Amino acid sequence: MPYFTNDGIKIHYEIEGEGLPVVMIHGFASSLEGNWKQTNWVDFLKDEYQLILIDCRGHGKSDKPTDPAYYGPKMIDDMIKLLEYLSIKKANFFGYSMGSRLTFNILLSNPQLVKCAILGGFVLSIPNETEQVVSERRTLQIIEALRAKSKDQIKNPVALRFRVFAESNNANLNALAAIMGSGLQVQEKPAQLKERIKKIKVPVMTVVGSDDFIQGDKTLVAQLVPDACHFQIQGKDHLTVVPDPKFKMIVKAFLDYINRR
Repeated sequence: MPYFTNDGIKIHYEIEGEGLPVVMIHGFASSLEGNWKQTNWVDFLKDEYQLILIDCRGHGKSDKPTDPAYYGPKMIDDMIKLLEYLSIKKANFFGYSMGSRLTFNILLSNPQLVKCAILGGFVLSIPNETEQVVSERRTLQIIEALRAKSKDQIKNPVALRFRVFAESNNANLNALAAIMGSGLQVQEKPAQLKERIKKIKVPVMTVVGSDDFIQGDKTLVAQLVPDACHFQIQGKDHLTVVPDPKFKMIVKAFLDYINRR
């Protein structure tokens, strides 16, 4: 079972298939097994691409520290160090939900590593000060839900949904709470962030279910990134869109277009 170590934290990864590399980064409280294998993504793509699957720290078979200091930017650094470890200079990136947010941060900080970026289940939020307070309160509610002794103590329906999903995957609840806690930091000013996004030159595609409950603008990335494209899959939400055949077809078509032109 392959691992590499980044600053003392052991990270599990797997490689499937042959061809041009596609780094696949799963969502919050999931794993490479749950997000990509059980939903048949690996079988769908591995005949034409080399799939680099990673269990993000705090998830799957990777180490799960419970201190927020071990997350945040360190999760992005894991992706960069994995490419270095595998001697890959540039790859296609395909993230889902949290994995899309990590991919998005790599786009902004290390675009030279990215051939194209697919952001699944990604809804960009650039809040003003009032909205930022609401967002932080929502994050704290999710942290409290993950740390609650019983689901019966959880009153917020969105926070409860996070807890139920985490338990269904036998996730480490304290590690997940630490990941959420690491996100409570000062964010870039909206105008500055928008200008940075507009300068992205890498091909970008966003795909989201029409009924996704994540707060934010589903189309904003595609509006800001030059020549980006956006697809919504009707009748699907944040969970049910993952195994959807239409999602697979869209991603495969985009990868083929970018890598064969």
